[in-house]
Amino acid sequence: MKIIIIFILSFICLEVSSQSLKKQEVTPKYNLEVSPSANRTVYGWKYGIRMGVDYKSRLKLGYTRLESFDNSEKGQKTFAGTYFQYAINPNAKFTVLPSLKIGLFDGKFLAVQPTIEGAYAIRDGLSFNLGLGRSDGFMSFDLGLKWSLKLD
Repeated sequence: MKIIIIFILSFICLEVSSQSLKKQEVTPKYNLEVSPSANRTVYGWKYGIRMGVDYKSRLKLGYTRLESFDNSEKGQKTFAGTYFQYAINPNAKFTVLPSLKIGLFDGKFLAVQPTIEGAYAIRDGLSFNLGLGRSDGFMSFDLGLKWSLKLD
């Protein structure tokens, strides 16, 4: 009788351990995102970088800095601030991202820029971003390439 109980318990233990070894697809909680980007407004092109954190592939927030590289007498124009995004359909190949950028323009003026972005996933961890927004009462156009680095 003892041998039968040991035999049954060993099969149960094998079954439990084999279930725990199965790899399940888990979405990482946090991702680090880095994106070189370009922005076109009525004032010309600005180039820069965005760095942020993606929480559960849905909520994104981070820092953005854009600068114009003019050699004109107007001087260099900069925008530095934070951005907030919320992904509408995060697991699709094409993701829609309503966005809000809040920052300082030339270190003096507070700017709030609502934007709608689309992100097309080229492959896992790499996407192409395109966006339309409103800045100073005029349309603005955003373009970028985003790398997503998994932290988990």
